[in-house]
Amino acid sequence: MRGLAVTMVVLYHVGMPGFAGGFVGVDVFFVISGYLITGLLTRELVQTGRISLATFYARRIRRLLPAAALVAVATFALARLVLPPLSLLDLRRDVLATLSYLSNYWFAVRNTDYLQGHLAASPYQQYWSLAVEEQFYLVWPALLIGATLLLRRLTDARTAGRIAVGAVAVGSFALCVVVTVDAQPWAFFGLPTRAWELAAGGLVALTLGGGARAAGRPAGQVVGLLGLAVVLVTPSLLAGRLDFPGWAAAVPVGGAVALIASGCVGRGPLQAVLGWRGLTLLGALSYSIYLWHWPFLVLAEAAHDGPLSWAARLGVLAATVLAAWLTYLFVEQPLRHQAWLSRRPRRTVGFGAAATVGAAGLALLLAVPPALHLDRPAQTVALAGAQTGAEPDRWTTYVPDNLRPPLRRAGDDFPVVFRDGCHSGFRDVEVHDCVYGKPDAAQTVVLFGDSHAAQWFPPLRAIAEARGLRLVSLTKSGCPTAEVTKYTSFFLRDYWECTQWRHRAIARIVAEKPALVLVANGTNATGRDRVPDDKWWAGMNVMFDRLGPVRNVTVLADTPYADGDVPVCLSAHLSDATACAVQRSTGINLPFTRAEAALVQRRGGRYLDLNDHICGPRICPAIIGDILVYIDRHHLSPEVTTWLREPLDQYVAAHVRPAGAL
Repeated sequence: MRGLAVTMVVLYHVGMPGFAGGFVGVDVFFVISGYLITGLLTRELVQTGRISLATFYARRIRRLLPAAALVAVATFALARLVLPPLSLLDLRRDVLATLSYLSNYWFAVRNTDYLQGHLAASPYQQYWSLAVEEQFYLVWPALLIGATLLLRRLTDARTAGRIAVGAVAVGSFALCVVVTVDAQPWAFFGLPTRAWELAAGGLVALTLGGGARAAGRPAGQVVGLLGLAVVLVTPSLLAGRLDFPGWAAAVPVGGAVALIASGCVGRGPLQAVLGWRGLTLLGALSYSIYLWHWPFLVLAEAAHDGPLSWAARLGVLAATVLAAWLTYLFVEQPLRHQAWLSRRPRRTVGFGAAATVGAAGLALLLAVPPALHLDRPAQTVALAGAQTGAEPDRWTTYVPDNLRPPLRRAGDDFPVVFRDGCHSGFRDVEVHDCVYGKPDAAQTVVLFGDSHAAQWFPPLRAIAEARGLRLVSLTKSGCPTAEVTKYTSFFLRDYWECTQWRHRAIARIVAEKPALVLVANGTNATGRDRVPDDKWWAGMNVMFDRLGPVRNVTVLADTPYADGDVPVCLSAHLSDATACAVQRSTGINLPFTRAEAALVQRRGGRYLDLNDHICGPRICPAIIGDILVYIDRHHLSPEVTTWLREPLDQYVAAHVRPAGAL
């Protein structure tokens, strides 16, 4: 079964047709682990009346830690050879979360953090399931011991275990279904929402694990064949399924439970097939194969700078099997059965602590990047003029040592509204009472939109302070101002929080009676998160309708989108910043921009396009003077928007009448 499970996972990751749902191999692993660990603990509890926690954890450490630590360090060493230097800084957090067995929650955070949406797939992401199992090992002995002590006067240890494990299975499954609908990444990565899969295996151990029953063999074979069929068809059955685990996870879990139950009631032809030497060899190597295959694939694609050919993928698979075999022979087996460590659990615990700290130290040492700039400055640029475009002689073709912000902290250089609680995150539906500039001023300017509106906050705040205006900032991550139902890839569902927030924000704008509303949205986005154009036009019309009496509405044209993370690109091209420039033809959706401008003008609004200040006719540079233009793939740096203060100030001055003016 382990051989089948790891094969499904690996074929899914290499993109094999028919295995688009092969991620369910992990669910099969969970059921197997639940069965084995529950059976092991229960037998000890029944036979001795206790569970030796020290011995149990020592066995787990010797079984899992050596290979996990080896692959973690080797992954970082390989990453240093192929990834851009700046990526290594992000990778540090991944490896520390991995070695602390918290990577499942770290990746749940990463997958739901809008500000980290630019990060590529981590070569450590496969460790999430290992973290789930390690957390399971921490709580499961206590659950069985607690249930036995609590119910010792009413029933035996095995029945007490069934009650406790059954309760966990029911509660965790219900939680899984609910959380999958609302926050899929947390359901996918979390132990509370995955515990029912481990508990399902545990229930088999507690119910049928007492020994084979020959009388049940024919029925068991039928059940097992059905289970095998379910496991084998699930990868194609669940292809493209995004609402996973949820209800859908019951399919592979049910198949795995049926397979194990079949073996528990007696051996037959099915068990002979599953005992085939090739499958059992894959099963023996499955742990190391699982650890090695993902970083090999991710780093090979990074080195190739794109998807791999089938020949290359087969080469990666061959390297995976070889690395797994060597790891099994020279790391897994020797340390698992090492006599000196095995004699005293405390020795194993000490070894595990030392190995973890040592691996973390090595990874951090490997993570220290070289200098992320050349040893020469660039000319400091003055504020952009009101009519001045992006002149090529201002473009810097290397990464200077006076770059603002430095590459090392570019990814965290978001405007202050992201830190002071005024920019609404994904979950937030409240419209915060955030007022800047001169709070008691008679004239109010409102900034309204998503994070591409928030990027204009720094210059608008400076303008409001200089001109004595009241600035109200109403921005929310990934939330368009157009009245549309948007899908969010962070939660893999419709973004209902956006709809609620938008309605409240528009009501606030109408109540403010502002002198000027500046609207901005990330409309140059591509992929599934992008709203279809026809729905966008309808939604913008509804927005204007709801704004009603608010007449002075200006829509800012969206800024360019790069093909990848610009600071990361620059860290790999210190002497050739032009390699990270954005092609204007691909970074800006010009037909959309023209159509949006026409719609806004028909509705009595104005359209302001500042892209000529940061782009030439064909190229949008990555660095202008000493200013970094982008902090990720598509957000402008506060430094560059502040540099654009003058043309924005001229616009505000022209369209906000002084208080009392007729």
